[in-house]
Amino acid sequence: MDSPPAWSLLYMTVTIQAAKRRFLFTGAFILAVLWISVPPEVNAMMSIKQEKEMRQQLLQMVKNQVPIIDDPDIIGYVSELGHRVLEQVPVKFFDYQFFVIKDDGLNAFAMPGGLIFVHTGLIENIESDDELVCVLAHEIGHVQGRHIARRMDRMKKVNIATAAMAIASLFLGSSEATSALLASSQALNASIALKYSRSDEEEADRRAYQWICRAGYNPLGLVKTLKKMDRYRWLGTDAIPSYLSTHPGGDERFTYLEDLARHKPCKIKSYRDPFRLKEVQVEIKAMTHEPAVLIREYRKKIKENPDDLFALQGLALSLIKARDYEEALRVYDRLIKLAGERHEFRVDQARAYFAAGRYTRAATLLEQYTMDHPGDLTARFYLAKSYLEDGKPGKALSVLKKLEKKWHDPLNYYLETGRCYAAMDRPGEAHYYLYLYYRTLGNIATADYHKRRAKEILPSNSKLYSRLMDYSRQDPKHRKNTSEDRDDMEKINR
Repeated sequence: MDSPPAWSLLYMTVTIQAAKRRFLFTGAFILAVLWISVPPEVNAMMSIKQEKEMRQQLLQMVKNQVPIIDDPDIIGYVSELGHRVLEQVPVKFFDYQFFVIKDDGLNAFAMPGGLIFVHTGLIENIESDDELVCVLAHEIGHVQGRHIARRMDRMKKVNIATAAMAIASLFLGSSEATSALLASSQALNASIALKYSRSDEEEADRRAYQWICRAGYNPLGLVKTLKKMDRYRWLGTDAIPSYLSTHPGGDERFTYLEDLARHKPCKIKSYRDPFRLKEVQVEIKAMTHEPAVLIREYRKKIKENPDDLFALQGLALSLIKARDYEEALRVYDRLIKLAGERHEFRVDQARAYFAAGRYTRAATLLEQYTMDHPGDLTARFYLAKSYLEDGKPGKALSVLKKLEKKWHDPLNYYLETGRCYAAMDRPGEAHYYLYLYYRTLGNIATADYHKRRAKEILPSNSKLYSRLMDYSRQDPKHRKNTSEDRDDMEKINR
């Protein structure tokens, strides 16, 4: 076992004493140790550039193994909270991206290169934004601490592809798919070696605590979430979180986080809106459950309480999933009348018209809404989609361009922008944005095709060509070193 650094031993000593409730130190000394400064970067064998290259391989693996939700509203909610944390991080090593996995487990994890994943089961079970912010901050803490890179430094003769397989299997949990990733003993041993240590957890918690405080959230949200995960584990549920197997030291973490909160309380801001979380939870439920079952459930709730806004929202979304668009639109008419000042449901109504193929009506509603609420980026994005489907790619592109630096979901932005250019018969730009789309998606082969086509068509003196070359230099190079490397890459692509 590796010897922990001196600061970790000191930190662990304090937490053990706190756990036993022995007041051997003064409060000031405890506070000084707990609030010890975090090193900005640690030395690791794998460079930041290598982590960025591994990022593409990892993302492709995850996309191949688990269903990723692409709903802009759900992604937007998670990304918005994640970026509130990132605003407090002084030096960011990577361009962070947030994903939501369709799975009922209470789980979240980070992968090298700034990939953060949250399971729908976790979002459905939290009670406040604080809980999700704390989980995201902790995962960002692992990435900023470069904990996987540091643990790879202790592994010998493990190439990037094998390490990528080990990392993917470690965080995706136990399944036939992940067992296949660990077919080789080398990958299995690597997966075991890469698990976080208790000192990794402490460092990630300390980083996260500072960022959470600066962002104005309650850091004890992480304790609440960890206790929920622990409760699920002891209940023997099928949704046992693999989070607890990769993030050790739960009981000790409860103690030192609670102790830290007592000695260094945070100033909690009041700008959070629980309404948004409830909306997203209803959307996730509609997306992950059978519509016929939900329709019966929500009709029963509405019969008991006709003014239940979220039951009406759930019913409308379930009807859309069941393709009963006309009934869904009638429910939205009723919901909007009841909602009063809560205008968010108007966007959902427009999305219902969009789902029904009534793009002109959807665009009209969203034009009116975005004039009154220009800051609602999701509404503006759906306005662009409505224009595009209504045969107005120029208007759609105009809306998208204004969102370019603001929109939280680059994947869907790249796709819709590429489709706009294709509809306008501008193939160079279309291939460029589709290259970015497939590159972000982790589909390396298709991304390479669009990159080649964009390079052939775009003028060499254009800004897009220059950006294309910049991105291209960051892409993983095709490795031709050994037959082992080629075998590993074939496993990744499968």
